[in-house]
Amino acid sequence: MAWSEGRIYVVGIGGTLRPASTSRMALEHALHAAEDAGAATELVSLNDWRLPMFEPGRPLEDYESIVARFIDIAQRADAMIWSTAGYHGTIAGVTKNALDFLEFLSGSEPPYLHQRVVGLIATGAGELAAVNAINAMVHVVHALRGTVAPLFVPVPRASQSVDSTGHIVDQKIAGRLDMLGKLVVETTKMMQTIKV
Repeated sequence: MAWSEGRIYVVGIGGTLRPASTSRMALEHALHAAEDAGAATELVSLNDWRLPMFEPGRPLEDYESIVARFIDIAQRADAMIWSTAGYHGTIAGVTKNALDFLEFLSGSEPPYLHQRVVGLIATGAGELAAVNAINAMVHVVHALRGTVAPLFVPVPRASQSVDSTGHIVDQKIAGRLDMLGKLVVETTKMMQTIKV
């Protein structure tokens, strides 16, 4: 489901360049929960989008059209959910590259992700990678002036939590993803009522 006038519009950004990306599957689960909570959603699967490398100082019009489309979607988002794999103690390079393009929101009014909620998910092969990746994304949200949703979903041992069809088989993780999707929508509605 894509953007719809009058509904909270939640954009999910994530996944890796691996076709069976567990971080993308976890993101899709959370986006479905956001839809169940009444939001319109859009998935930016980074494996499908294949954004070029961000180059500081390069004008938006010098990139291929997919970058302008990405920025347009990000600019219209009322809220976001980001999902990455934890690679070598931090977020995946493809995730960081996509988030670097949000620099093009610096001239928006308000700038960047000001007064927008961002939910965070990270998957990892072991126990700590997902937590480290979420910690890194918290710093990125703050740098972009966004508001981190008050629930994180690290997914340790991700290959055991997601089956080959993309279903979350760990019910505890599935429940947290459901709560995150719902919480992003609820928090966004609350923030919209108190904007000045």
